[in-house]
Amino acid sequence: MIIILFSLCIQVVFFSYLFALWLFNTSKLEVLQDYSDIIPKTASYELLEFEELEGNLSIEKEVPRLLEELNYSCVYFVHGTFVGDDPFDIISFIQNAFPSLSSTVVQSIRQGVKNGSNLIAREVGNFHPKLLERLQQHCPENIHFENFTWSSSNHHIARIRGAVKLMRSIAKNTSKSEKILLYGHSHAGQLFALISHLLSNDSLTIHLKDFLIKYEIEKEELEQLISQLKKRPMDFVTLGTPIRYPWSEKYLKNNMLLHFVNHRGKVPMGGSLSSSITTKSGDYIQQWAVAGSDSKVLVLEDKLRNEELDLILGIGSDVTSLRRNIKFKKRLHTRGHHFLVDFKDSSKIPNSFLTIFGHGVYTKRDQLLWIIYKSLTKIKRES
Repeated sequence: MIIILFSLCIQVVFFSYLFALWLFNTSKLEVLQDYSDIIPKTASYELLEFEELEGNLSIEKEVPRLLEELNYSCVYFVHGTFVGDDPFDIISFIQNAFPSLSSTVVQSIRQGVKNGSNLIAREVGNFHPKLLERLQQHCPENIHFENFTWSSSNHHIARIRGAVKLMRSIAKNTSKSEKILLYGHSHAGQLFALISHLLSNDSLTIHLKDFLIKYEIEKEELEQLISQLKKRPMDFVTLGTPIRYPWSEKYLKNNMLLHFVNHRGKVPMGGSLSSSITTKSGDYIQQWAVAGSDSKVLVLEDKLRNEELDLILGIGSDVTSLRRNIKFKKRLHTRGHHFLVDFKDSSKIPNSFLTIFGHGVYTKRDQLLWIIYKSLTKIKRES
């Protein structure tokens, strides 16, 4: 408990400092990302309303049945930004300052931070372990749930490392030809997008592999991970993922990609700043966390690597870019099918902080079960 409280206090201090750095950031040369294509020709969408299923149907029993019918053996739940085990790079900063620090101590602190996130966030923008444990109890023994943790820092290199860590986890916890389903909240979807390129063969694949081999992983291990994961069919479902990294068209020819976005209105565009106080238009973080919104980092090496990744993945942290990109209020990714869902969290009184500006609704018990059920029924229809 002391470690949790201590870690949380440090996070508050560092978050305030990082926010100040972000607020007064100056413009720089950038790789432009196009947010003007509001309804991409390569994407599809439908408007839905969240509702309780009628009759005596129990979602908790239907989900295991559908998972078994679709032959999934492993289901991953991957959290988004700021609810992981190093959301503000504090531990990375400490490790860099004290390289001889015991890995056991570091892991203990990371676990304490994650426990603190679970304690504070619970089911708001966070896959709470108890909910997933309850779902697991209804599943056959041959279906495994994995609640995956990554740093959750808000910048390129953190997501790159998260993607590699996720690939290692999948390779370790699954076998050849096992079918895997992954749910990712918020920027966890960027981890999925990165993996889609690493398992493909396009121009971005080459740049990502070169970067990883240069800084993060041995070539032999990376090639082995890619070879192993190519033999595991994977479908992706994102929850409120902002429009950032592109998806691999080649990889998605044989794999399903679904997006759930908290949205109100007939037009697939987000809302204005003034309406965000009552979450009138749905998920505002999804439309705000676009290119330019990344946090600054304190570790010099990571800062330099993020600048290098700007040339590969597009601008990370830049206020001028952020202000321009937010104006488009973009909802739809260039790939995948979108469920624009009215989760009915709009309010007549200010509720933005309670709902994280409409971004925390997906991982609440009833909404998450409904999302899982809807995604599985869609995948079944398309199979």
